[in-house]
Amino acid sequence: MVNRKEISYKDSGDRLRDIRRELRITMDLVSRETGISRSYISDFERGYRLPTSKYLCYLHDRYNVNLNYIFFGESNMFKLGKENIPPYFTYLQGAIDKLLCFMHGNLAACFSILAYAEKYKLENEE
Repeated sequence: MVNRKEISYKDSGDRLRDIRRELRITMDLVSRETGISRSYISDFERGYRLPTSKYLCYLHDRYNVNLNYIFFGESNMFKLGKENIPPYFTYLQGAIDKLLCFMHGNLAACFSILAYAEKYKLENEE
């Protein structure tokens, strides 16, 4: 299995704040464009909550933000080329949000799911 740093809510939040500042956009603007309350966005940036899939899709689609950078600090803040989020990510947005909320309250489950995903990725690479 590939070794990957643990997800740190604080570090991810710091990176989300850094992205927003780099883009020179306010929480108020993000709130208006996403419909996510300013307090939730603040909670994401302070590392109190994992960002929702709606917020991640917004950052990715609107500003070409690298999602690996947000969670793991890997690679560049922004994708060099446009990466497509699979359509099922948006289709399953509610389920993904529930999973993220569950993982937020249960780090053991979070790491189990990530380990399974890494194993699956390794076994299914072409």
